[in-house]
Amino acid sequence: MYNLDLLNARLYNNLLNTITEHKSFRKGVAGFSIATGISRITGLLREMVMAQLFGAGFAKDAFEVAFRIPNLLRDFFAENALSASFVPVFVDKMQHSDKRELWRFANNLFNTLLVIVGVVVALGVVFSPQIVSVIGHGFKAVPGKLELTTLLNRVLFPFLLFISLSAWCAGVLNSHNSFFLPALSSSFFNVLSIAGAYLTYSYWISKGLDPVLGMALGGMAGAFLQFLVPYIAVWTKGYRFSPYMNWRSADLARVLKLWGPVIIGLSLVEVQVAVDTFLAALLEQGSVSWLSYAYRIMHLPLGIFGTAVGTVSLPLYSKLFSSGDTYLMASSLKRSLRMVSLLLIPISVFIAGFAEPIVRVIYQRGNFSAIDTSCTAQAVVFYILGIWAASSAKNLSGAFYAMRNSKTPMFVNLASVGLNVCLNLLIAFVILKERQFRGFAIATSISYFFSMTFMMIILKRKLAVWNASDHILFGLRTLVASVLSGLPIYLCYRFALLPQLAGKLGQSSPWLAGFWGTLLVVALGFVLFILLYFLIGSLFGIKEFRDIVKRSQ
Repeated sequence: MYNLDLLNARLYNNLLNTITEHKSFRKGVAGFSIATGISRITGLLREMVMAQLFGAGFAKDAFEVAFRIPNLLRDFFAENALSASFVPVFVDKMQHSDKRELWRFANNLFNTLLVIVGVVVALGVVFSPQIVSVIGHGFKAVPGKLELTTLLNRVLFPFLLFISLSAWCAGVLNSHNSFFLPALSSSFFNVLSIAGAYLTYSYWISKGLDPVLGMALGGMAGAFLQFLVPYIAVWTKGYRFSPYMNWRSADLARVLKLWGPVIIGLSLVEVQVAVDTFLAALLEQGSVSWLSYAYRIMHLPLGIFGTAVGTVSLPLYSKLFSSGDTYLMASSLKRSLRMVSLLLIPISVFIAGFAEPIVRVIYQRGNFSAIDTSCTAQAVVFYILGIWAASSAKNLSGAFYAMRNSKTPMFVNLASVGLNVCLNLLIAFVILKERQFRGFAIATSISYFFSMTFMMIILKRKLAVWNASDHILFGLRTLVASVLSGLPIYLCYRFALLPQLAGKLGQSSPWLAGFWGTLLVVALGFVLFILLYFLIGSLFGIKEFRDIVKRSQ
């Protein structure tokens, strides 16, 4: 009788934990998505201000090259790499150590980052002329351009330190189920970059210096706030700074052991980007730009929704794995992947159907022609086909990281990069005879599906209680519901019913013509699509979407 009561109590506690974790998970995804959306919007505003003030010439080129150097290194010291290696170990310490030991470990990593990244930044500032002369070699032909790039690079290099320490703060806060502030903090960089550019523009001209320096200095002030504000939030969790540093610590060694394969995996992605750029440059003029513009559109829903689910899931997976509850971990993985399907499959279907008007609204002005819109839209369609698989692979990677296994994602990334390069050569240079740039988008999407499939196969062996087939079946059901919802909206668009409505409104209100008319078509189509998706999804038994709508009210 006692054993039965003990079993019932355990089941009851597990049920309560599951309900609590589900609520925390939904809240975390919503908060992260909203904050990331705000950050992306402020980032777009920053680009618009730079275009307005500095155009696409001398100052813009110098700023981009100067910022690209420290921004490239952030992949190795911050964000994805740090989160994947730090959060699982930190969550495990939260489960099995006292507060004193927990914060001692946190201080050890903080001070290690401070010293190592600080040295890298100092070397970068000192040797900036040499670094810039290699990266921006082509600037030597323009008087003063290399000098401006070097100055900007020295101003912007400390960005690497602030973003690394900010990533440490994000890891601590995410482990405490706090996701909104870390995701929002990048907005400080964007907002203060804009303020610095506007407020000091005349001042720098009066001093005989290029006013783009104001944007760089404003950005650095924003980067400092990007670290400081989350750091203050970490203090509210009980953390207090200590100069403790022990490079022989077993916990630090666990972090570094996970960190290495993650860095290698990220390096492979950078290599793939470089190879893709080189190969695309061999195609017709404009290919690199069309792919770049399309990738930005594809990355918007992937970054807001796919990254949100993956970021919120990592500390949850780590907590459940550390507690030894593989059943709850499998349940959480199932829920996370279902959320990916619910959010990204319908968005993918809608963007694929409305790719051309979406591209027209975002880009078609000035020197961006109708031909550019058509080509970019074609790349968008093929890119967007892979974002469900890309986000799924990210969430599956999180499960591996939580299980202290960073090597499997690394090897899968290695195989995926090799496949991507081979497919680029095959599709773009052999199969396609025109608009060959589309082959790169097709190859990328196929590679995403490859990564997702192999991670599912391997994870199923390591987490036997997880029903891997549920992800595929639920994804297919969501896809059918999305296509049935989007088909009538797409037909209305193709047969000009929606444009005609926008045109009639434009006749009565001239401001609705042109850009605003196209935006209205997209907005009307999206609203109608969401309504139909909710109705058809309910008929298909997709109750999770109905729950999301209810909780958003």
